[in-house]
Amino acid sequence: MDNLNSDLDLLENLSKKISDLIYNNEFSQISFIDAQRRALIKKIIESESKKNAIKKRIGKLLENNIENIKATENKLQNLSKNHDKFSKRLKAYSSIKY
Repeated sequence: MDNLNSDLDLLENLSKKISDLIYNNEFSQISFIDAQRRALIKKIIESESKKNAIKKRIGKLLENNIENIKATENKLQNLSKNHDKFSKRLKAYSSIKY
């Protein structure tokens, strides 16, 4: 976030410089500063796009993780039920005396 803030501050300063140069009728440096400003805007947009892509990817991972946890809990629950049934059968058979 600090990089974004510093980039935005730099962008603001570059825009102010361009404005000051226009006000003072000094047009020779405007194209150079404007090129810097455009490159900075491009950098900000690309970094934010990457952050959004990462957020989406993490969100998808979280969704998949939740689904996997639910599936695992269901399997454990079924295994527990089957184990209880098996234990009851085993007790029943072991209590029969021949």
